[in-house]
Amino acid sequence: MVLPAWVRDLDPDRLDDVRGWRDPKAPDRGVLLVPTDDGPAGVVLRAATGATRAAAMCALCRTTHTVGGVALFAASRRGAKGRQGDTVGTYICADLACAEHVRVETATAALKPAPGTTVDERRAGLRERAAEFVAAVTAEG
Repeated sequence: MVLPAWVRDLDPDRLDDVRGWRDPKAPDRGVLLVPTDDGPAGVVLRAATGATRAAAMCALCRTTHTVGGVALFAASRRGAKGRQGDTVGTYICADLACAEHVRVETATAALKPAPGTTVDERRAGLRERAAEFVAAVTAEG
């Protein structure tokens, strides 16, 4: 997997936002780095083929995107279930740039943040929902 230059500069002990990227050499693969109470967690994702055919909302950052801006991503579960092919999936920003999208102050033609929320509220909500996704992926049993 190709790591973007900014990833090499990250201090995992100071990760305070959900960060993600797609692998340019394998565009169906991506990674989410999520701050959790136990420290940062990384989840390898696989994008489903095909794009959304309508505007859609990211389940993590709750930003509404125009057509193709959201994709279905799946991550293998931990342990025996994962080895048997069990996955957890959700709709996430296709570019995995949720942390940037929650910082949009006003809606644009392509990005529409959750109305009536501040940037700090959207950042906190993103961290919470991403941590819940990681917990679902890493849950045993």
